[in-house]
Amino acid sequence: MSYDVLRVAELRTALRLALDAFVAEVGPEVAVEHDHYWHLPVGTSFDLSHDPREHTVGRISDDLEEVRRSLADGDAFPAWHALSHAIGLLRLLEQAARP
Repeated sequence: MSYDVLRVAELRTALRLALDAFVAEVGPEVAVEHDHYWHLPVGTSFDLSHDPREHTVGRISDDLEEVRRSLADGDAFPAWHALSHAIGLLRLLEQAARP
């Protein structure tokens, strides 16, 4: 099976466009009305051979804290950890942008 390639530069540009569109449509800030959300472990989310049997609970407040810590420290290592918190915040924006 042949797979395409994800170019990080393309994703970076797409995220910038999406964030710019969000600000234009919704505004530059989002009120956090719900702290907890369902989150599938990353390995589970790619295994389509059976229904997920496990999930975890994410917290927007934890995601915000980690993102702000990364900004203050000027680094986001390890990348997987920083990305997992960014995903929660992107889902918050997705929810806020929906009609």
